[in-house]
Amino acid sequence: MSFHLSRASKRAVSIFSVLGTAVAGAVLLGGAFAQQAAAPLVNPPGVSISRPPLNTDPSTWVGCTHVAKGGPAGVPGQLCAPSIQTGTPAIQAQLTAQRDAYLVANPAPAGGPGGATPAPQAPVVCGPNPYVTAAPAPAGGRGPARMPQNGRGPIRVAFITQGHEYEREQLAQMLDCLGDDIKYSHIEYPAAELALTPAAGKNFFDVYVFFDLGGPGVGVPGPKGEPGYRFYPDPSPALKRNFEALVKSGNSGMVFLHHAAAAWAHTWPEYSEVVGGACDWYAPVTVRGVLDPHHGYYGNTQQTLTIQDRNHALARNLPATYQVTDEAYACAWFPDSVKPFATTTFAPPDPLVNLNPKRQFSNLAAWYKASENTPVFYTQVGHGNSPWRVAEYQLMIRNAIRWAASPEAHAWAKANRQPIWK
Repeated sequence: MSFHLSRASKRAVSIFSVLGTAVAGAVLLGGAFAQQAAAPLVNPPGVSISRPPLNTDPSTWVGCTHVAKGGPAGVPGQLCAPSIQTGTPAIQAQLTAQRDAYLVANPAPAGGPGGATPAPQAPVVCGPNPYVTAAPAPAGGRGPARMPQNGRGPIRVAFITQGHEYEREQLAQMLDCLGDDIKYSHIEYPAAELALTPAAGKNFFDVYVFFDLGGPGVGVPGPKGEPGYRFYPDPSPALKRNFEALVKSGNSGMVFLHHAAAAWAHTWPEYSEVVGGACDWYAPVTVRGVLDPHHGYYGNTQQTLTIQDRNHALARNLPATYQVTDEAYACAWFPDSVKPFATTTFAPPDPLVNLNPKRQFSNLAAWYKASENTPVFYTQVGHGNSPWRVAEYQLMIRNAIRWAASPEAHAWAKANRQPIWK
């Protein structure tokens, strides 16, 4: 069975470890910080840690099957076998050592189930907004105006969530930092289904920003009661029909953030094509006919983003490179169908742990594309409040929303239309 760190552990700090050595080679400090040591700084292991025996023959891998009534509510969807154990023995030994060291360095907090109450996070501070035109309040007044909740700009945004936990207060603070350009309405599933229609796009929303994980998997027994299986429900027929019509209409732009690439990855291939890639970290997943053992997330990864298209409107006021510390992905991206915008310096220690040998790891961190008549932007960066505090990241998201709403982006999408539905 694959080992999966908790979301709380994923947010813990990076550890010191030596690649390919035992835990004794690591110098660790419990708690929130690690002191400088002779060992190099490496990424924490994230998931993707399997235990022997290893199965590196893709022809024997077991994936998912569609069942008519497999979910807790008796709905149809994909029933997936336990995650495939992959990776070379040397890499597996390295990852196991990193995992053990990670847990030593980041013990579970005291306080019983759930641990102690975490320390409150500092508010997200808005970076410079090059689009601000309003002058500060005069001397002796109340000072510069605070960013209004839900924004105040002319671009109407539907911000869609559900299916994946996140730091609500800090993300809302970052979105409020975009208020000179947008105003947004926060909508969660299942209510979001009512907003994902051509009429809603035409009349209410210029841009849809997705931070959801539609169709999240749940643990279920296998056909014979075996543990370790997961079930992924089908999207509703109405959602599929209306979303297709919305994308084809080109009424609204779309921006997908981080784990939104994992929405409906098992059950709705056209949705993944709209995004430009697919993810699932907990079960085997077949993407474009290729079975991957399970994709990877690598928490708190220090990485440099490099802008590849410096002349695009998405790059306005951005430097050539900037740094973030955030969860990085080893997932199934579609480089052939997207326009690269940014790359990352992250690379998994062994792609075979996460990806079929038929699929190459892609270091794309952000891209744009035309899905049917809709301009689309995606970035894998944005898991937690660390990147949300980075001024350049705030600016990239603001640029993405402005671009997706612009007449120029819509004209470009129509001129470069990529058919998705037959």
